[in-house]
Amino acid sequence: MTIFKTECRVRYAETDSARVVHYSAFFLYFEVGRMEMWRELGLPYFEQLPIVETYCRYLAPVRFDDLLEIHSFVVELRSKGFRIGHRVYLKDSGTLVAEGFTSFVTVGKDRKPTPVFEDFKKKFTEHLEKGAPVPRVSTGKAD
Repeated sequence: MTIFKTECRVRYAETDSARVVHYSAFFLYFEVGRMEMWRELGLPYFEQLPIVETYCRYLAPVRFDDLLEIHSFVVELRSKGFRIGHRVYLKDSGTLVAEGFTSFVTVGKDRKPTPVFEDFKKKFTEHLEKGAPVPRVSTGKAD
């Protein structure tokens, strides 16, 4: 399995009055990681990939101007969708601060579910089969 890494610095607008990152910003960090992963794989992003589920588990606080390292990876490939896992670390210390996932369904122009597009299927299959097993990402249910 391939882990795609990208960096992102916490912006002031993503923090609350205590300069701690607001929980909603982590979904933006997931998107940054996912877009860089897709860019590296040569995959497009377009309206036929609606998000149907997302989850984030918060493990440690993050503050204004912290440098983050976002890890994104293919967790699951289904016939009509897929799941991308994410882990967010403080770059300087390596501390895991959040983990989660984003699930997509592929749809046709009529907005009805359709089989995963061949280019996605091929690239994701390649990266699911490489290396170590997929890291465990909490599903939000009691472990």
